[in-house]
Amino acid sequence: MPQPSRVLLDTNVWLDAFDGARPRSREASELIDVCARRGIDLLYAVGTAKDVYYLVGASLKRQARAADGTLTEEQARAISIYAAACVANMDEIATAVGADSSDVWLARKYQRIHTDFEDCMVLAVAQRAKADYLVTSDEALLRHAPVAALSVDDFLALVRE
Repeated sequence: MPQPSRVLLDTNVWLDAFDGARPRSREASELIDVCARRGIDLLYAVGTAKDVYYLVGASLKRQARAADGTLTEEQARAISIYAAACVANMDEIATAVGADSSDVWLARKYQRIHTDFEDCMVLAVAQRAKADYLVTSDEALLRHAPVAALSVDDFLALVRE
């Protein structure tokens, strides 16, 4: 089987890579490292950038509140800076794939087999980008994906040396 050359990472994989408190963080980071070493182009749906910024920040704020009982203004600023750095890192190591009304149309069609519209937009973007695989931790998306899709573990098994 030939090595994949273009891989679209779902939002949950990016979140796992940037938030060390998530249970699949280590595997997601390994996937990104392996792709860099093997020359596999990483892709992300352009809408993922805003989701990563918001969700990484929200998770870190929850963690700070749970640890300290409060969130200081200084902590909030630091979290915002970190979340922005995550998006900058994505942009440095991967290519954003845009979307237009044709992707919205296709995503709406995909909703016939998978009801989560955000996931369906990611599927449409994977098709637009002609990605070899969509890599996701979303079990339901893996079951319903009309494009080639693999879990993080399965993708790592495919490309490990």
